[in-house]
Amino acid sequence: MATIQDIAEHAGVSSATVSRVINSSGYVGEETRKTVEEAIKQLNYRPNKHAQMLRTGETKNFGIISTQFNDTAVARINSFISTAYSAGYTTTLFITNGDKKRECEAFDLLKAKELDGIFLIYRANEWEVLESYLKDGPIVTLHNVDTHPIPSVFIDHYEGTQLALDYAWDTGCRRILNIYGTASGLNTERRIMAYNDFCSLKGITPYASDSFLHIVSDHDVDRVVQWIEEQVVKPDALITHSDNIAALAVSRLEKKGYKVPEDISVIGFDNLFISDVMNMTTVDYGIKEQGSNACQLLLKQLGKESDDLVPLTFTLIKRGTTKNTDR
Repeated sequence: MATIQDIAEHAGVSSATVSRVINSSGYVGEETRKTVEEAIKQLNYRPNKHAQMLRTGETKNFGIISTQFNDTAVARINSFISTAYSAGYTTTLFITNGDKKRECEAFDLLKAKELDGIFLIYRANEWEVLESYLKDGPIVTLHNVDTHPIPSVFIDHYEGTQLALDYAWDTGCRRILNIYGTASGLNTERRIMAYNDFCSLKGITPYASDSFLHIVSDHDVDRVVQWIEEQVVKPDALITHSDNIAALAVSRLEKKGYKVPEDISVIGFDNLFISDVMNMTTVDYGIKEQGSNACQLLLKQLGKESDDLVPLTFTLIKRGTTKNTDR
């Protein structure tokens, strides 16, 4: 295996010059740089990552940890990876499936200095467990308003839910059903609060939230559609927590003979590719920007050059699964 000394001898330069070229540090003339790079190519030199880590104290690798690998996680992961790559970092993905021990094992790599930082998307452990790792390196998370030590790229879904509810109301809907994701999630908590506040303000009776928690699979959507079928007075709008669930709802309702939006409006959440394909009204809240912002926060904590965070806002994307406002 070729060494820096071999490259220096082949190129007719000093080892220090080769090191500056490899590490992109210090001035090297253009012709000299090309000569060194050609020598690296000819000798098939591969840097010793462990030696670099010992020398710099950096792995140039970020960990991404999530309990699940769904479409909303993927959208954030892709933008995080792209931003990290532009900054010269690689990434390692850990999917824990909600296993607290596996999550801690991933965090232990931060303690072992095998990761420079962690982006935590969905967590399994309590915050106090995860906070104990802050002494080992920077951590950024997606949903955190409970504890200040761990920075978050959180955006309050109360506002986004209100946006969807107001639009359903403005298009003439009066029996609005809200269905929710993970029962213990912060976003679910805020969506329930927004829904109840909205119903109180409009003087209408809300559907019981407990009956529509953890709607995360096709079987769960089937159960909701079956419930709608059994009602004498049916909902005229369905607001979901994700575009995938909204797409399933539209499909199942249409198979039952319902017309969307004539019989029932459907609003998604996320503005993923599927909402465009199926022409679904949805709420955009900068999922991709959340991933990029998370990476920028890690870079800032490491004292690296970074861009300003992109402001996150909610935008209603009006498409064909809701009635027109000029009705």
